[in-house]
Amino acid sequence: WARNGQIEEHLTWYHLPIFRLQQPLSSLSYRSANRGTKSDIILQTEQHLRRAVHRQMVADVPVGAFLSGGLDSSSIVALAREINSDIRCFTIDTSNSGGDGFTDDLPYARRAADHLSVPLEIVNVQASQFVADLPAMVAQLDEPLADPAALNVLYISRLARAQGIKVLLSGAGGDDLFTGYRRHRALLTDPYLSLLPKKMRQSMERLARGLDQRLPLFRRLRKLLRGASLNGDARLVNYFRWIDRDDLYALYTPEFRAALGQGSAEDPMLNFMDGLPSDTHPIDRMLALEQRFFLTDHNLTYTDKMSMAAGVEVRVPFLDLELVEFAAGLPVKFKQRGSEGKWILKKAMEPYLPRDIIYRPKTGFGTPLRRWIRVELRDQVEDLLGVNSLSNRGLFNPISVSRMIEANFRGEIDASYTILALLCIELWCRNYIDRPYPINSQG
Repeated sequence: WARNGQIEEHLTWYHLPIFRLQQPLSSLSYRSANRGTKSDIILQTEQHLRRAVHRQMVADVPVGAFLSGGLDSSSIVALAREINSDIRCFTIDTSNSGGDGFTDDLPYARRAADHLSVPLEIVNVQASQFVADLPAMVAQLDEPLADPAALNVLYISRLARAQGIKVLLSGAGGDDLFTGYRRHRALLTDPYLSLLPKKMRQSMERLARGLDQRLPLFRRLRKLLRGASLNGDARLVNYFRWIDRDDLYALYTPEFRAALGQGSAEDPMLNFMDGLPSDTHPIDRMLALEQRFFLTDHNLTYTDKMSMAAGVEVRVPFLDLELVEFAAGLPVKFKQRGSEGKWILKKAMEPYLPRDIIYRPKTGFGTPLRRWIRVELRDQVEDLLGVNSLSNRGLFNPISVSRMIEANFRGEIDASYTILALLCIELWCRNYIDRPYPINSQG
Protein backbone atom coordinates (compact mmCIF):
# COMPACT_ATOMS: atom_id res chain seq x y z
CA TRP A 1 0.00 0.00 0.00
CA ALA A 2 1.11 3.57 -0.64
CA ARG A 3 0.58 6.05 2.19
CA ASN A 4 2.03 9.57 2.42
CA GLY A 5 4.41 8.77 -0.40
CA GLN A 6 5.74 5.67 1.39
CA ILE A 7 5.24 2.00 0.47
CA GLU A 8 3.86 -0.09 3.31
CA GLU A 9 3.78 -3.87 3.20
CA HIS A 10 0.95 -5.70 4.93
CA LEU A 11 0.84 -9.48 5.19
CA THR A 12 -2.36 -11.34 6.04
CA TRP A 13 -2.23 -14.95 7.15
CA TYR A 14 -5.13 -17.35 7.41
CA HIS A 15 -5.05 -19.34 10.65
CA LEU A 16 -6.98 -22.51 11.29
CA PRO A 17 -10.18 -21.26 12.94
CA ILE A 18 -10.51 -23.84 15.65
CA PHE A 19 -6.99 -23.22 16.91
CA ARG A 20 -6.38 -19.53 16.37
CA LEU A 21 -7.89 -18.35 19.65
CA GLN A 22 -6.84 -19.40 23.12
CA GLN A 23 -10.38 -19.59 24.48
CA PRO A 24 -13.06 -22.27 24.91
CA LEU A 25 -14.23 -23.52 21.54
CA SER A 26 -17.87 -22.95 22.48
CA SER A 27 -17.25 -19.19 22.56
CA LEU A 28 -16.18 -18.96 18.92
CA SER A 29 -18.77 -17.03 16.95
CA TYR A 30 -18.95 -19.40 13.99
CA ARG A 31 -20.07 -22.20 16.28
CA SER A 32 -23.55 -20.69 16.33
CA ALA A 33 -23.97 -21.88 12.73
CA ASN A 34 -23.63 -25.48 13.90
CA ARG A 35 -26.48 -25.52 16.37
CA GLY A 36 -29.67 -27.45 15.91
CA THR A 37 -30.75 -31.04 15.67
CA LYS A 38 -28.66 -33.77 14.13
CA SER A 39 -30.73 -33.48 10.95
CA ASP A 40 -30.12 -29.71 10.89
CA ILE A 41 -26.37 -30.17 11.07
CA ILE A 42 -26.39 -32.84 8.36
CA LEU A 43 -28.30 -30.40 6.14
CA GLN A 44 -25.86 -27.59 6.97
CA THR A 45 -22.95 -29.85 5.98
CA GLU A 46 -24.58 -30.54 2.61
CA GLN A 47 -25.33 -26.85 2.05
CA HIS A 48 -21.83 -25.68 2.92
CA LEU A 49 -20.25 -28.23 0.59
CA ARG A 50 -22.68 -27.38 -2.21
CA ARG A 51 -21.87 -23.67 -1.98
CA ALA A 52 -18.15 -24.44 -1.95
CA VAL A 53 -18.35 -26.65 -5.04
CA HIS A 54 -20.57 -24.25 -6.96
CA ARG A 55 -18.18 -21.37 -6.22
CA GLN A 56 -15.26 -23.40 -7.53
CA MET A 57 -17.17 -24.15 -10.75
CA VAL A 58 -17.02 -20.50 -11.79
CA ALA A 59 -14.47 -20.32 -14.64
CA ASP A 60 -14.09 -19.04 -18.17
CA VAL A 61 -12.43 -22.33 -19.21
CA PRO A 62 -13.70 -25.94 -19.14
CA VAL A 63 -13.74 -27.55 -15.68
CA GLY A 64 -13.22 -31.26 -15.01
CA ALA A 65 -12.72 -33.34 -11.87
CA PHE A 66 -10.65 -36.07 -10.29
CA LEU A 67 -12.84 -39.10 -9.52
CA SER A 68 -11.28 -41.94 -7.54
CA GLY A 69 -14.61 -43.39 -6.51
CA GLY A 70 -13.97 -42.44 -2.89
CA LEU A 71 -16.39 -40.38 -0.85
CA ASP A 72 -14.56 -37.07 -1.18
CA SER A 73 -14.09 -36.93 -4.95
CA SER A 74 -17.51 -38.50 -5.58
CA SER A 75 -19.18 -35.87 -3.38
CA ILE A 76 -17.47 -33.09 -5.31
CA VAL A 77 -18.61 -34.52 -8.65
CA ALA A 78 -22.16 -35.15 -7.41
CA LEU A 79 -22.58 -31.47 -6.55
CA ALA A 80 -20.56 -30.15 -9.49
CA ARG A 81 -22.86 -31.86 -11.96
CA GLU A 82 -25.66 -29.61 -10.67
CA ILE A 83 -23.81 -26.88 -12.57
CA ASN A 84 -22.47 -29.03 -15.42
CA SER A 85 -24.26 -32.37 -15.84
CA ASP A 86 -21.60 -33.52 -18.31
CA ILE A 87 -18.51 -32.68 -16.25
CA ARG A 88 -15.58 -34.75 -17.51
CA CYS A 89 -13.93 -36.89 -14.83
CA PHE A 90 -10.55 -38.60 -14.61
CA THR A 91 -9.22 -41.55 -12.67
CA ILE A 92 -6.16 -43.80 -12.45
CA ASP A 93 -5.80 -47.50 -13.22
CA THR A 94 -2.68 -49.03 -11.66
CA SER A 95 -3.50 -52.55 -12.87
CA ASN A 96 -5.09 -53.90 -9.71
CA SER A 97 -3.22 -52.52 -6.74
CA GLY A 98 -5.46 -54.34 -4.27
CA GLY A 99 -2.82 -56.93 -3.39
CA ASP A 100 -0.54 -54.15 -2.16
CA GLY A 101 -2.86 -53.09 0.64
CA PHE A 102 -4.93 -50.71 -1.49
CA THR A 103 -8.52 -51.28 -2.48
CA ASP A 104 -8.66 -51.09 -6.27
CA ASP A 105 -10.13 -47.68 -7.11
CA LEU A 106 -11.18 -48.28 -10.69
CA PRO A 107 -14.39 -50.30 -10.07
CA TYR A 108 -15.56 -47.65 -7.59
CA ALA A 109 -14.70 -44.79 -9.95
CA ARG A 110 -16.72 -46.49 -12.69
CA ARG A 111 -19.58 -47.12 -10.27
CA ALA A 112 -19.66 -43.45 -9.23
CA ALA A 113 -19.44 -42.23 -12.83
CA ASP A 114 -22.27 -44.53 -13.91
CA HIS A 115 -24.44 -43.50 -10.98
CA LEU A 116 -23.87 -39.80 -11.66
CA SER A 117 -24.02 -40.21 -15.47
CA VAL A 118 -20.74 -38.38 -16.07
CA PRO A 119 -18.01 -39.28 -18.59
CA LEU A 120 -14.94 -40.97 -17.10
CA GLU A 121 -11.45 -40.94 -18.62
CA ILE A 122 -9.05 -43.62 -17.35
CA VAL A 123 -5.28 -43.15 -17.20
CA ASN A 124 -3.43 -46.46 -17.09
CA VAL A 125 -0.20 -46.27 -15.08
CA GLN A 126 2.41 -48.98 -15.64
CA ALA A 127 5.38 -49.63 -13.39
CA SER A 128 7.79 -48.98 -16.24
CA GLN A 129 6.29 -45.53 -16.73
CA PHE A 130 6.57 -44.73 -13.03
CA VAL A 131 10.21 -45.84 -12.95
CA ALA A 132 11.06 -43.75 -16.00
CA ASP A 133 9.29 -40.64 -14.67
CA LEU A 134 10.56 -40.71 -11.08
CA PRO A 135 13.60 -38.44 -11.74
CA ALA A 136 11.38 -35.93 -13.56
CA MET A 137 8.93 -35.99 -10.63
CA VAL A 138 11.68 -35.08 -8.17
CA ALA A 139 12.91 -32.32 -10.47
CA GLN A 140 9.44 -30.84 -10.90
CA LEU A 141 8.70 -30.92 -7.17
CA ASP A 142 11.98 -29.06 -6.55
CA GLU A 143 12.38 -31.00 -3.30
CA PRO A 144 12.73 -34.69 -2.41
CA LEU A 145 9.04 -35.21 -1.68
CA ALA A 146 8.46 -38.95 -1.92
CA ASP A 147 4.89 -39.83 -2.86
CA PRO A 148 3.96 -41.78 -6.01
CA ALA A 149 0.55 -40.05 -5.99
CA ALA A 150 2.33 -36.98 -7.36
CA LEU A 151 2.81 -38.73 -10.70
CA ASN A 152 -0.87 -39.69 -10.76
CA VAL A 153 -1.71 -35.99 -10.57
CA LEU A 154 0.68 -35.28 -13.43
CA TYR A 155 -0.72 -38.04 -15.68
CA ILE A 156 -4.32 -36.97 -15.12
CA SER A 157 -3.46 -33.30 -15.62
CA ARG A 158 -1.72 -34.05 -18.90
CA LEU A 159 -4.72 -35.93 -20.22
CA ALA A 160 -7.13 -33.24 -19.04
CA ARG A 161 -5.08 -30.49 -20.70
CA ALA A 162 -4.87 -32.50 -23.93
CA GLN A 163 -8.68 -32.53 -23.92
CA GLY A 164 -8.88 -28.77 -23.40
CA ILE A 165 -9.65 -28.84 -19.68
CA LYS A 166 -7.63 -26.29 -17.72
CA VAL A 167 -9.27 -26.61 -14.29
CA LEU A 168 -9.78 -29.78 -12.24
CA LEU A 169 -11.73 -30.13 -9.00
CA SER A 170 -10.09 -32.28 -6.33
CA GLY A 171 -11.43 -33.97 -3.20
CA ALA A 172 -8.25 -33.10 -1.28
CA GLY A 173 -8.91 -31.91 2.26
CA GLY A 174 -11.93 -34.05 3.11
CA ASP A 175 -9.94 -36.37 5.38
CA ASP A 176 -8.23 -33.39 7.00
CA LEU A 177 -11.50 -31.66 7.90
CA PHE A 178 -13.87 -34.50 8.69
CA THR A 179 -11.45 -37.39 9.53
CA GLY A 180 -11.12 -40.48 7.35
CA TYR A 181 -7.52 -41.63 7.62
CA ARG A 182 -6.88 -44.95 9.31
CA ARG A 183 -4.89 -43.19 12.01
CA HIS A 184 -8.05 -41.37 13.12
CA ARG A 185 -9.72 -44.70 13.83
CA ALA A 186 -6.55 -46.09 15.41
CA LEU A 187 -6.44 -43.09 17.73
CA LEU A 188 -9.56 -44.35 19.47
CA THR A 189 -7.55 -47.27 20.91
CA ASP A 190 -5.14 -44.95 22.73
CA PRO A 191 -7.23 -44.54 25.91
CA TYR A 192 -7.31 -48.32 26.28
CA LEU A 193 -3.60 -48.74 25.59
CA SER A 194 -2.77 -46.06 28.11
CA LEU A 195 -4.42 -48.16 30.84
CA LEU A 196 -1.78 -50.84 30.38
CA PRO A 197 1.57 -50.70 32.20
CA LYS A 198 4.33 -49.17 30.13
CA LYS A 199 6.39 -52.37 30.19
CA MET A 200 3.46 -54.31 28.77
CA ARG A 201 3.04 -51.77 25.97
CA GLN A 202 6.73 -52.01 25.19
CA SER A 203 6.42 -55.81 25.00
CA MET A 204 3.50 -55.45 22.58
CA GLU A 205 5.62 -53.18 20.39
CA ARG A 206 8.41 -55.75 20.29
CA LEU A 207 6.01 -58.58 19.42
CA ALA A 208 4.47 -56.53 16.60
CA ARG A 209 7.90 -55.97 15.09
CA GLY A 210 8.13 -59.72 14.39
CA LEU A 211 5.00 -59.85 12.22
CA ASP A 212 5.34 -60.46 8.46
CA GLN A 213 5.03 -56.98 7.01
CA ARG A 214 4.08 -58.25 3.55
CA LEU A 215 0.55 -58.83 4.89
CA PRO A 216 -1.62 -55.67 5.13
CA LEU A 217 -3.26 -56.75 8.41
CA PHE A 218 0.10 -57.26 10.11
CA ARG A 219 1.42 -53.95 8.72
CA ARG A 220 -1.52 -52.09 10.23
CA LEU A 221 -1.24 -53.93 13.52
CA ARG A 222 2.42 -53.06 13.80
CA LYS A 223 1.71 -49.43 12.93
CA LEU A 224 -1.04 -49.35 15.55
CA LEU A 225 1.28 -50.66 18.26
CA ARG A 226 4.37 -48.74 17.16
CA GLY A 227 4.96 -46.09 19.76
CA ALA A 228 2.40 -47.67 22.11
CA SER A 229 4.66 -46.75 25.04
CA LEU A 230 4.39 -43.04 24.15
CA ASN A 231 1.82 -40.71 25.65
CA GLY A 232 0.04 -37.49 24.73
CA ASP A 233 1.15 -35.45 21.75
CA ALA A 234 4.23 -37.61 21.21
CA ARG A 235 1.89 -40.53 20.56
CA LEU A 236 -0.17 -38.46 18.08
CA VAL A 237 2.91 -37.36 16.15
CA ASN A 238 4.16 -40.93 16.02
CA TYR A 239 1.18 -41.90 13.83
CA PHE A 240 2.73 -39.85 11.02
CA ARG A 241 5.95 -41.87 10.98
CA TRP A 242 6.82 -44.43 8.32
CA ILE A 243 9.87 -45.55 10.26
CA ASP A 244 10.77 -45.65 13.95
CA ARG A 245 13.05 -42.85 15.11
CA ASP A 246 15.81 -45.22 16.24
CA ASP A 247 15.66 -47.10 12.93
CA LEU A 248 15.84 -43.79 11.07
CA TYR A 249 18.83 -42.52 13.02
CA ALA A 250 20.58 -45.83 12.38
CA LEU A 251 20.48 -45.00 8.65
CA TYR A 252 22.44 -41.77 9.12
CA THR A 253 26.20 -41.52 8.89
CA PRO A 254 27.89 -40.20 12.06
CA GLU A 255 28.80 -37.02 10.19
CA PHE A 256 25.20 -36.41 9.16
CA ARG A 257 23.92 -37.03 12.70
CA ALA A 258 26.46 -34.54 14.02
CA ALA A 259 25.36 -31.96 11.45
CA LEU A 260 21.72 -32.36 12.50
CA GLY A 261 22.56 -31.64 16.11
CA GLN A 262 19.84 -32.11 18.70
CA GLY A 263 16.96 -31.29 16.37
CA SER A 264 14.43 -33.90 15.27
CA ALA A 265 11.80 -34.07 12.55
CA GLU A 266 8.90 -34.05 14.99
CA ASP A 267 9.98 -30.86 16.80
CA PRO A 268 7.93 -28.46 14.59
CA MET A 269 4.82 -30.61 15.07
CA LEU A 270 5.25 -30.83 18.84
CA ASN A 271 5.92 -27.10 19.08
CA PHE A 272 2.77 -26.40 17.07
CA MET A 273 0.69 -28.58 19.36
CA ASP A 274 2.03 -26.81 22.43
CA GLY A 275 0.01 -23.81 21.28
CA LEU A 276 -3.31 -25.67 21.18
CA PRO A 277 -5.80 -25.37 24.04
CA SER A 278 -5.08 -28.11 26.55
CA ASP A 279 -8.67 -29.38 26.45
CA THR A 280 -8.68 -29.94 22.68
CA HIS A 281 -9.97 -33.43 21.87
CA PRO A 282 -7.25 -35.81 20.54
CA ILE A 283 -9.12 -36.16 17.22
CA ASP A 284 -9.12 -32.37 16.79
CA ARG A 285 -5.45 -32.24 17.78
CA MET A 286 -4.66 -34.76 15.08
CA LEU A 287 -6.79 -32.88 12.53
CA ALA A 288 -4.79 -29.77 13.41
CA LEU A 289 -1.61 -31.65 12.52
CA GLU A 290 -3.20 -32.87 9.28
CA GLN A 291 -4.20 -29.38 8.23
CA ARG A 292 -1.03 -27.58 9.32
CA PHE A 293 1.53 -30.10 8.06
CA PHE A 294 0.31 -33.10 6.06
CA LEU A 295 -2.21 -31.20 3.93
CA THR A 296 -0.28 -28.00 3.30
CA ASP A 297 3.30 -29.29 3.19
CA HIS A 298 2.53 -32.53 1.38
CA ASN A 299 -0.78 -33.08 -0.44
CA LEU A 300 -1.35 -29.53 -1.65
CA THR A 301 2.32 -29.05 -2.50
CA TYR A 302 2.63 -31.98 -4.88
CA THR A 303 -0.87 -31.44 -6.30
CA ASP A 304 -0.14 -27.83 -7.22
CA LYS A 305 3.36 -28.41 -8.59
CA MET A 306 2.51 -31.48 -10.67
CA SER A 307 -0.75 -30.12 -12.10
CA MET A 308 0.86 -26.81 -13.05
CA ALA A 309 3.58 -28.74 -14.88
CA ALA A 310 0.80 -29.66 -17.31
CA GLY A 311 -0.75 -26.19 -17.27
CA VAL A 312 -3.77 -27.24 -15.20
CA GLU A 313 -5.18 -25.48 -12.14
CA VAL A 314 -6.48 -27.75 -9.39
CA ARG A 315 -9.17 -26.35 -7.12
CA VAL A 316 -10.07 -27.82 -3.73
CA PRO A 317 -13.68 -27.12 -2.66
CA PHE A 318 -13.20 -28.78 0.73
CA LEU A 319 -10.81 -25.95 1.60
CA ASP A 320 -13.37 -23.23 0.97
CA LEU A 321 -12.94 -20.93 3.97
CA GLU A 322 -16.57 -21.07 5.06
CA LEU A 323 -16.56 -24.87 4.88
CA VAL A 324 -13.26 -25.07 6.79
CA GLU A 325 -14.66 -22.92 9.59
CA PHE A 326 -17.91 -24.87 9.65
CA ALA A 327 -16.07 -28.20 9.92
CA ALA A 328 -13.78 -26.82 12.61
CA GLY A 329 -16.81 -26.01 14.75
CA LEU A 330 -18.36 -29.46 14.53
CA PRO A 331 -18.17 -31.62 17.65
CA VAL A 332 -15.90 -34.65 17.28
CA LYS A 333 -18.89 -37.01 17.47
CA PHE A 334 -20.03 -35.74 14.07
CA LYS A 335 -16.65 -36.49 12.51
CA GLN A 336 -15.37 -39.74 13.99
CA ARG A 337 -18.18 -41.85 15.43
CA GLY A 338 -16.71 -45.08 16.71
CA SER A 339 -14.93 -46.77 13.81
CA GLU A 340 -16.86 -44.65 11.27
CA GLY A 341 -14.90 -41.68 9.98
CA LYS A 342 -16.49 -38.72 8.16
CA TRP A 343 -19.82 -39.61 9.76
CA ILE A 344 -21.49 -36.27 9.10
CA LEU A 345 -20.28 -36.06 5.48
CA LYS A 346 -21.46 -39.60 4.78
CA LYS A 347 -24.91 -38.81 6.13
CA ALA A 348 -25.05 -35.60 4.10
CA MET A 349 -24.24 -37.44 0.86
CA GLU A 350 -26.58 -40.41 1.30
CA PRO A 351 -29.24 -38.81 -0.96
CA TYR A 352 -26.69 -38.40 -3.77
CA LEU A 353 -24.38 -41.42 -3.78
CA PRO A 354 -24.75 -45.21 -3.53
CA ARG A 355 -24.00 -46.73 -0.13
CA ASP A 356 -21.18 -48.86 -1.58
CA ILE A 357 -19.41 -45.63 -2.57
CA ILE A 358 -20.10 -43.82 0.70
CA TYR A 359 -19.12 -46.73 2.92
CA ARG A 360 -16.38 -48.29 0.81
CA PRO A 361 -13.02 -49.24 2.37
CA LYS A 362 -10.51 -46.43 2.78
CA THR A 363 -7.70 -46.30 0.23
CA GLY A 364 -5.09 -43.84 -0.93
CA PHE A 365 -4.56 -42.05 -4.22
CA GLY A 366 -1.48 -44.16 -4.77
CA THR A 367 0.21 -47.02 -6.56
CA PRO A 368 1.26 -50.58 -5.69
CA LEU A 369 4.55 -49.18 -4.41
CA ARG A 370 5.45 -52.10 -2.18
CA ARG A 371 5.39 -54.48 -5.12
CA TRP A 372 7.20 -52.04 -7.37
CA ILE A 373 9.99 -51.55 -4.83
CA ARG A 374 10.52 -55.32 -4.66
CA VAL A 375 10.31 -55.93 -8.41
CA GLU A 376 10.16 -53.14 -10.98
CA LEU A 377 12.22 -50.60 -9.03
CA ARG A 378 14.79 -53.08 -7.74
CA ASP A 379 17.47 -52.08 -10.26
CA GLN A 380 17.06 -48.41 -9.33
CA VAL A 381 17.24 -49.29 -5.64
CA GLU A 382 20.50 -51.17 -6.15
CA ASP A 383 21.96 -48.34 -8.25
CA LEU A 384 20.86 -45.24 -6.35
CA LEU A 385 21.18 -46.80 -2.90
CA GLY A 386 24.20 -48.98 -3.56
CA VAL A 387 27.42 -48.82 -1.52
CA ASN A 388 29.30 -46.57 -3.96
CA SER A 389 26.45 -44.11 -4.34
CA LEU A 390 25.73 -43.74 -0.62
CA SER A 391 29.41 -43.66 0.35
CA ASN A 392 30.04 -40.79 -2.04
CA ARG A 393 27.00 -38.89 -0.79
CA GLY A 394 27.85 -39.20 2.90
CA LEU A 395 24.32 -38.88 4.25
CA PHE A 396 23.28 -42.49 4.83
CA ASN A 397 25.18 -45.48 6.10
CA PRO A 398 25.47 -48.00 3.21
CA ILE A 399 25.50 -51.04 5.52
CA SER A 400 22.42 -49.90 7.46
CA VAL A 401 20.53 -49.05 4.29
CA SER A 402 21.43 -52.40 2.73
CA ARG A 403 20.17 -54.25 5.81
CA MET A 404 16.92 -52.32 5.74
CA ILE A 405 16.36 -53.07 2.04
CA GLU A 406 17.00 -56.77 2.52
CA ALA A 407 14.71 -56.91 5.56
CA ASN A 408 12.03 -55.22 3.48
CA PHE A 409 12.39 -57.78 0.70
CA ARG A 410 12.06 -60.59 3.27
CA GLY A 411 8.92 -59.05 4.74
CA GLU A 412 10.46 -58.47 8.16
CA ILE A 413 9.71 -54.74 7.96
CA ASP A 414 7.55 -52.48 5.81
CA ALA A 415 10.11 -49.97 4.53
CA SER A 416 8.90 -49.34 0.97
CA TYR A 417 8.04 -45.69 1.59
CA THR A 418 11.30 -45.14 3.45
CA ILE A 419 13.19 -46.65 0.50
CA LEU A 420 11.29 -44.39 -1.89
CA ALA A 421 12.23 -41.41 0.27
CA LEU A 422 15.92 -42.36 0.08
CA LEU A 423 15.62 -42.79 -3.71
CA CYS A 424 14.10 -39.33 -4.05
CA ILE A 425 16.76 -37.74 -1.84
CA GLU A 426 19.52 -39.27 -3.96
CA LEU A 427 17.78 -38.24 -7.20
CA TRP A 428 17.38 -34.71 -5.83
CA CYS A 429 21.05 -34.56 -4.88
CA ARG A 430 22.13 -35.76 -8.31
CA ASN A 431 19.96 -33.19 -10.02
CA TYR A 432 20.44 -30.14 -7.80
CA ILE A 433 23.85 -30.68 -6.17
CA ASP A 434 25.91 -32.71 -8.62
CA ARG A 435 24.82 -30.82 -11.76
CA PRO A 436 26.14 -27.30 -12.36
CA TYR A 437 22.86 -26.52 -14.12
CA PRO A 438 19.95 -28.65 -12.85
CA ILE A 439 17.57 -30.09 -15.42
CA ASN A 440 13.89 -29.29 -15.18
CA SER A 441 11.07 -31.81 -15.12
CA GLN A 442 11.09 -32.00 -18.89
CA GLY A 443 14.86 -32.52 -19.09
